[in-house]
Amino acid sequence: MAGIALSRSIGITSKLPADQRNALEQLLFFNINQHRVRHGIQQSIETYGVPEIYEQDGGLRVRVGDIDGVQTLFAISELGRPVGVAVFVRSAHERFAVLHLGVDPHLGVAPEVNTRVLLKLMHEIRSAARRTRGVDRIEFVYKDSHAVRLHG
Repeated sequence: MAGIALSRSIGITSKLPADQRNALEQLLFFNINQHRVRHGIQQSIETYGVPEIYEQDGGLRVRVGDIDGVQTLFAISELGRPVGVAVFVRSAHERFAVLHLGVDPHLGVAPEVNTRVLLKLMHEIRSAARRTRGVDRIEFVYKDSHAVRLHG
């Protein structure tokens, strides 16, 4: 994949084509960087449940346990391949909880590309939170007691 050029052409979508299942499985379940946040992944699974890829209306989505309202955003390359994923839910009236977050470790040698993918996903989650009445913070399940306030 192209390094820096990729960062300018990243799109965000809530559904992937079904033919991208393998790429999504690699990103979500077999990501070589999982060891960096292993404790957070375990905490998320214990609290919310196991993420599962499923097909709906010809596209792929992610659900977590038996929780209603789970949302997924995919960062995709210009070729439609997933390069990042964020799974989140409104966990209380006033907050969104980011349950799982991953970036393709093979994007390139430049760490700023991974950072741009993460920032783009977080920007979209923050925008969704701001549009949702009553939500005033985003909590990162991978980080103990870490939340970002949306206002002031």
